[in-house]
Amino acid sequence: MLEIFAEAGSFVGSFVAAMGWPERISTLTGLIYIFLSVRQNPLCWPFGILSVGIWMVVVFTGKLYSDAFLQLVYVVLGFYGWYQWLRGGEDHTPLLVRHVGRKLGVRLGLIGVAATVPTWLIMSRVLDAAFPFWDALTTVVSLIAQYLLAKKYLENWVLWVIADIIYIFIYYLKGWNGYAVLMAIYTTMAVVGYVQWRKTMQVPDFREKSA
Repeated sequence: MLEIFAEAGSFVGSFVAAMGWPERISTLTGLIYIFLSVRQNPLCWPFGILSVGIWMVVVFTGKLYSDAFLQLVYVVLGFYGWYQWLRGGEDHTPLLVRHVGRKLGVRLGLIGVAATVPTWLIMSRVLDAAFPFWDALTTVVSLIAQYLLAKKYLENWVLWVIADIIYIFIYYLKGWNGYAVLMAIYTTMAVVGYVQWRKTMQVPDFREKSA
């Protein structure tokens, strides 16, 4: 057992050592962001904005312009989510956790399909992506998940689990084992987030306020 922990520690150490300081800060603030979002702490949003903002600069300097644009969208959604969590409820009160209704679910599903197809074509014919369909699908699913997180819908965690699991396989097939492990950590935290948020919905005071 000790050997397993030692190997895991060595792997993580090597993975971190291979990163530049911007990547390290982005990863650390990203983990803090997820941890605080699981706990429904609005302070998650400035950490999330910092994380994706740094990563946006990193990928832009690396000429990954589509990825940089995606991070810019995350930054905008970060400010939107920060406001929503603090004043997006009734009478500008903090938002409460809620379920996605049938109408919204259908609408987001149609938007997802409509957005995935052209994104897939762009990924395959213009950007020459390694895994165009899966790249397009994870991009669209992640954006919808981020919107649901900003609006404090419980189902955001389900979408994050789906996206992160796909990312695990993409990164593994690309030989990026470190990032695959990171996505596995994100997947675990998303599952915890779902469980923790669902518990808050079962508190009597919560149901009374959200009725």
